[in-house]
Amino acid sequence: MTDILSASVRIATPILLAALGGLLCFRAGVFNIGLEGMMLIGSLAGVAGVIWSNGSVWAGFLTAIAAGVLVAELFAFASIRLRANYIIVSLAINMLALGLTSFLLKAIFQTTGALRPPVINKLPDIDIPLLSKLIGKQSIVTYFGILVVLIVRFVMRHTHVGIKIQSVGEAPETAVTCGIKTDRIKTVMLLICGALCGLAGAYLSTVTVSEFTENMVSGRGFTAFTAGGFCGSNPIVTFLVSLLLGFAEAAGIRLEIMNTGMSPSIVKMFPYLLALVVYALGTSIRNATVRRKSGG
Repeated sequence: MTDILSASVRIATPILLAALGGLLCFRAGVFNIGLEGMMLIGSLAGVAGVIWSNGSVWAGFLTAIAAGVLVAELFAFASIRLRANYIIVSLAINMLALGLTSFLLKAIFQTTGALRPPVINKLPDIDIPLLSKLIGKQSIVTYFGILVVLIVRFVMRHTHVGIKIQSVGEAPETAVTCGIKTDRIKTVMLLICGALCGLAGAYLSTVTVSEFTENMVSGRGFTAFTAGGFCGSNPIVTFLVSLLLGFAEAAGIRLEIMNTGMSPSIVKMFPYLLALVVYALGTSIRNATVRRKSGG
């Protein structure tokens, strides 16, 4: 049982990081489904940073964060400065990431398909006495993700900054009337989202598999969007949903390894089917909450 829980947490880590970024955007009124593209750029940047630093994973993380912020800045410029539609910009970011990563693989590293660092100095997993008995040893990135959950919850519930962010998302006209700089808040939330998505991508390529492959994110960004928007974007719920999605993928992998006779295609559908159910359930709960608050 510990093995599958450990695998679930490892798989859930990049989903959680990207979901928290999406949650912040959602709270600020930015409909960002470009998490997939930001993660993919971060995946390549992470491996590139490791190669350029002769094996440092920390350099890979920092390079990926910087790349994610740059992509988020592009998103902010198009959607906030130029007032382009959020969905159109998100789709453009996702398509740009697919093409750009393939181009950079060939242009910079003279390879196609995959890129593996010749040397990578893996970070040791952290052993927390009681917790490790339940979920095993985990990467420092995993514990950082949990810390971000707690920080986001505290900021949103107990600070003036959190109130401003939520007012921008829920009542932008009122926020402007109160003198809140809505565009600045949206931009900052997008940049934080880009940083988290970049780190999530680097986790995939430098911690999980130690290489970059084209389109390696494989829908995790859309899964993260589902987790981030569930039940009114509550960070604790986002954390739990991310774990649930990670468990679904880990269980699917375990079933495939056990050779149960089930089609691999069906097994791989598990986390995405669950994401669809979660999104539908979350939308239903949000709508019911809105109707209840409005007295309808």
